[in-house]
Amino acid sequence: MIKAIIVDDEVHCIDTLSILLADYCPEVEVMEKCMSAKKGLEAIGHLKPDLVFLDIEMPIMNGFELLEQFKQIPFAVVFTTSYDQYAIKAIRFSALDYLLKPIDPKELIAAVHKVQLQKKPPTEEQFRLLMEHLQGKSSQLAPKISLSQERRLAAILFTDIVGYTSMMQENETKTLTIIKRYTTVLKQSVTDHSGEVLNDYGDGSLCIFASASEAVQSALEVQEQLQKDPSIPLRIGIHIGEIFFEDGKILGDGVNLASRIQSIAVGNSILFSEEIQDKIKNIPKFRSVSLGSFEFKNVEKPIVVFALANEGLTVPDRSAMAGKLKRKKTMPKWMQVFFSGQKET
Repeated sequence: MIKAIIVDDEVHCIDTLSILLADYCPEVEVMEKCMSAKKGLEAIGHLKPDLVFLDIEMPIMNGFELLEQFKQIPFAVVFTTSYDQYAIKAIRFSALDYLLKPIDPKELIAAVHKVQLQKKPPTEEQFRLLMEHLQGKSSQLAPKISLSQERRLAAILFTDIVGYTSMMQENETKTLTIIKRYTTVLKQSVTDHSGEVLNDYGDGSLCIFASASEAVQSALEVQEQLQKDPSIPLRIGIHIGEIFFEDGKILGDGVNLASRIQSIAVGNSILFSEEIQDKIKNIPKFRSVSLGSFEFKNVEKPIVVFALANEGLTVPDRSAMAGKLKRKKTMPKWMQVFFSGQKET
């Protein structure tokens, strides 16, 4: 058996990798699942693993900083990350392999096979072959956006599967099947409408489109597909805004607002901002209703939100909506009594 530890700050990534290992790599025994680099260091010192699956971007201490705590790394390292720009740096840390999320089972099997074959640090020749492999992978998976397009206007679409954590707790195998189906449907629809999936979070994603109408049409098709049995409760939020890229991340106020709009949606619904509504209001195939204005956290002005009301979609009841909203300030009881003219009881 190969004794392994998983270090990742996102629970759904740990759960997904654990299921993949159980299904495709039964020779790997996951001894510990750590949600921070600090916990990972403690587990490594105590359990002495043969293999560490290590996320790179984590708060406080990242994956590279964890490895810097060792004068010599006495275990195999397989990096797991959503960003391909770290490939060359990973090699410098004696990476056995570098798996991009969502992890392909075939690549996972190949990585574990390398652990079985290699019981000593990689040779220079192995480093060279790994670097060629990573460079080839990076060129295939790099975003289609050129440097001249680093800052531009885009329709930003966020998705999120409702109740993902409880699904995983109830039935991990079934949930993994659901995630695979969702990912397949989303990527196909986004591609069909000239969009790009920039970040995949396992149970959700961040996509961009050059056109608001293409973003809404893609969202509609995804929801229609996911209503088929077994249905997947997905919420979608869309906004138009300027985006830019820094260190491989997509940034901008528009990204933040699209995320906020998605947070107040419910399963099988598509919500969007007034800016999106202005772009699609004259397109007959899209029916929409206003849900009124909302005050979101870290957003200065109230935002008017619309819901797509095409047949088969859910239009949320405003009174039951929750998410990343500012807390309403309540008047103290004595003030309520004072202004009402009633006597306090």
